[in-house]
Amino acid sequence: MESQDIRKKRKTRNPSPIVTTIMVLVLLVAIACQKKPEPAPLPPLQVTAFPVGKSPSSLAFDGEYVWVANTGENTVTRLRLDGGVIGIYQVGNEPVAITYGGGYIWVSNFRDGTVSKLTLSGQTIKTFKAGKEPVSLAYWEGALWVASYADNTVVRLSGDGEMLSGITVGKHPRALAAGMGHLWTANQGDSTLVKIGKQGNIVATYPVGTAPSPGMFTDREPGPVNLASDGKSIWLAFPQMKVLTRINENGVPGGYYPLEGGPDAIVAGANNIWIINKASDTVTQFDKNVIPVRTTVVGRSPSDIIYDGRSFWVANQEDNTVTRIDR
Repeated sequence: MESQDIRKKRKTRNPSPIVTTIMVLVLLVAIACQKKPEPAPLPPLQVTAFPVGKSPSSLAFDGEYVWVANTGENTVTRLRLDGGVIGIYQVGNEPVAITYGGGYIWVSNFRDGTVSKLTLSGQTIKTFKAGKEPVSLAYWEGALWVASYADNTVVRLSGDGEMLSGITVGKHPRALAAGMGHLWTANQGDSTLVKIGKQGNIVATYPVGTAPSPGMFTDREPGPVNLASDGKSIWLAFPQMKVLTRINENGVPGGYYPLEGGPDAIVAGANNIWIINKASDTVTQFDKNVIPVRTTVVGRSPSDIIYDGRSFWVANQEDNTVTRIDR
């Protein structure tokens, strides 16, 4: 007679390999059939438009007011954060860039080859030469930096307009941005990124795109037209190639992100990257994982975007407006 232990072992023996295989297949099918929960939709952003001057092209924030360079009428508009106009001030011919720094507002006048220095009440206290076709400004390390499109240069100026240093960078520099202890220049004409030290010296030059084609300031060259730093990477906009790229401080590419609307101006804010798509009149928001999470319609032909710590502001050239985007 079999013992009770032997009978128990027979009752609890492992299933056959065939049965095991069937059980695994059934489990895999069940897992595959499970539907992943869809992510909750992001709440819509509140968008408000405010009239400014003709062909607004660039924006700046002084900590209290938003400043707008109106390229089409040679003026600068100062706005409260509720969109109310404080004043409109005359500057030079074709102001294309504006920035705040050292307690002043700085405006580059493209056709004049000058920079206007304004008080925070809008009074022009000085205008000085700054190269041929100054197209971008940055106030960094106690000095004003000016990128001149036609001269292929970046110059460093004192608050009184004195030339402190000047360097030849790549062909047709289009944008300046400070980040990670350096100043960066995006050169549209030869698809390069230049890393500049505090004394105005070139630290490195990195190729960042395809070979250029003949072109002028009409964005026909395929190189980068704008850039921004998020503190960890440099972001570059290539509207002709319809792509946004990310590069680390050593020039190593970190990713390529297609944007059919043609990316242009970029700003880092609220732990996200926000990019203007000029051709589609939209702004795309990338989250910290570099995933596009939301696209917002703004005005016609957006040209610049800034962040005031709470809201985003977009200059719309063809609408003669600025759009405030509230999260």
